[in-house]
Amino acid sequence: MTTTPADPLVSGLIADAKLVANYGRYGVFKDSSLFAAIRNAEKLDDATASQPEVVNLQTVFNDCSGTVPFATLAALRSGWSPGDMSRKTALATYFLVALSVLFMVVTGRLTYIYNKGVAINSELIEIDNNDFSARFGQAIRQVWATKKQLSSASSEQASTTDLTLLKDAYYNSEDSLHALDQRFSSLVRRAQGFMTEDAQFPIWGMQWMYCKFYSTSTADGVAAGQAQYSQQGAIDQFCDQPLGVSKSTPPDKLKELPNQPDAYCAQINTEKKNPNNLEGTSSEKVTDVNADFDEATRSLQCDGVITIAPNSIYTLTAQIKTLDEVLSPYALWILPAFYGALGAIMFHMRMILNPLLPNPPLSRLIHRIALGALAGMVLAWFVAPGTKLGEEASGIGFSLFTFSFLFGFSLDIFFTILDQFVSMSVAGIKKFGSSTVA
Repeated sequence: MTTTPADPLVSGLIADAKLVANYGRYGVFKDSSLFAAIRNAEKLDDATASQPEVVNLQTVFNDCSGTVPFATLAALRSGWSPGDMSRKTALATYFLVALSVLFMVVTGRLTYIYNKGVAINSELIEIDNNDFSARFGQAIRQVWATKKQLSSASSEQASTTDLTLLKDAYYNSEDSLHALDQRFSSLVRRAQGFMTEDAQFPIWGMQWMYCKFYSTSTADGVAAGQAQYSQQGAIDQFCDQPLGVSKSTPPDKLKELPNQPDAYCAQINTEKKNPNNLEGTSSEKVTDVNADFDEATRSLQCDGVITIAPNSIYTLTAQIKTLDEVLSPYALWILPAFYGALGAIMFHMRMILNPLLPNPPLSRLIHRIALGALAGMVLAWFVAPGTKLGEEASGIGFSLFTFSFLFGFSLDIFFTILDQFVSMSVAGIKKFGSSTVA
């Protein structure tokens, strides 16, 4: 027959030991020392903390802490049992699974956006390093010179063979110029679309919410002046709404809208009557080189060979810097945080697979996810200390994201590294001012 000790410390020790012993029935312990210690302590009539049986029970109970951590003991105190399949436990498991799937989808989407930006940035850097502006200008001059030669040969009644060779040379140079123009314009459009749409609204539904909010606010708000028209016009154009003149254009600017085709292009089109005369203008010599180049550019733009002006290519470098600034938050903050949080969620999902471990409460789950995200961000700051905002952000690879995930999965490693870093810092600070003997 067992008795209840009068000492609350001893009674609490026996109660906790019984909970752990009951938990050990599922094959947790290798021997029965805890059961024997509980039995010996319960045989005492008036047990105190100083009696040998109680001391032995405390020792055996402490040895069990390595197998049964305090978190498990706390769950046992609250009524949890191994293999608990209650409705509350099932709902918590479903919530964690849904949260993990959501984080995986969002992380994958953000990673796709980041990789897309890195690929565009690499193409922009490649074009800039190859001196695209000079190549584009040379291609324009080559097309224009070949065009003049063909016009001169046609007016001088050259042989059919010479005309055929000149036409082939002209068409080849025109195709090369058109290919350069299309590559550059397509790349710039993709870069602008990435910065204004993909990077700004990476998650599905964000753009719709943005357009919905601003369309409502601008409809209810009262604004005036040029700022109202320009802002509303930009929003309408971005949200694919009809760009009405009355909404996006101020009344005093209506007269500046072009309602007739360009006079230069119209003149060139009317002069192209002879199909063999590809130039369509007189072949007089032009002494001003810059004027000749400008005339060639305008003519090729009117013909649809090129769509960009050579003097606008200088904005390529600025485009690269702007894209780096857009990629920096993804590389240094957003993606490391999401990978760290995903690692923390995977850690808890692994715990749920073990029926002998209690499910973590919601507060602990949120706390660990936040710590995993913070660990990923701190790791990004340590691994890439020289990567400032807007500089070399595209050079950060998946090694950083991998370590962010690992640190989020095992926060003990992260805190161990921080403790070692603090110890090294303290040791270095202690050396300041200390005298050294030569």
